[in-house]
Amino acid sequence: MDKISSDNLEEALAKLKETEDAVWEIAKEMFDADQGNMFPVDLLAIGAMKRTASNTEGFVTLINSKNMPAARSLLRIQLDTFIRFYSIWLVDNPHDFAQDVIGGNHIRRIKDRNGNKMTDFYLVKELTGDYPWLPTVYDKLCGYVHFSEQHLFNSVQNVNDQDRTLTFAIGKEDNQYPEKSWVEAVDCFTNSVHILFYYLNSWIATKNGVNTANK
Repeated sequence: MDKISSDNLEEALAKLKETEDAVWEIAKEMFDADQGNMFPVDLLAIGAMKRTASNTEGFVTLINSKNMPAARSLLRIQLDTFIRFYSIWLVDNPHDFAQDVIGGNHIRRIKDRNGNKMTDFYLVKELTGDYPWLPTVYDKLCGYVHFSEQHLFNSVQNVNDQDRTLTFAIGKEDNQYPEKSWVEAVDCFTNSVHILFYYLNSWIATKNGVNTANK
């Protein structure tokens, strides 16, 4: 899967907006697969698609509002969506697993086919071979979900080495970031959505008789 990279923010946002229609197309294909039969994994997929549609709308709003901390927090949440949906591929019976999750069991407490608890750390490790950038990005973004040093660093507007002073800003806009930083955030969000699409399409293929669920 080619990693998405944009030259400017307008282009990056356009690519992300394209995923909004793709969600509906994938949902229709899933509902039509296997003559319309529904399975527990379908319900997890519906949840992942709904979460993605909501996250995307909110993320675009935050980017346009120049709210980097909240945007990065939502980006971390979107990464979590495909990371946890991927866990379906690590168990012997995806439908039993889906029913456990729907019943309220936390994925991090459920073991994969090899007896490993599927914590976020473990799932990220399993995905690293396909997405080598994931561990670093995931770890950095966790600092935005949990109150940490990242929130202090985000408030720094200027560092003057000559007189050894810092300028802070406590407000809702983050104008200190160059366009490159905003582009990187949007492209990362778009990549995370496309990775989810890959696993959703793999599930649709499984419903249509192509066995990819336990690859």
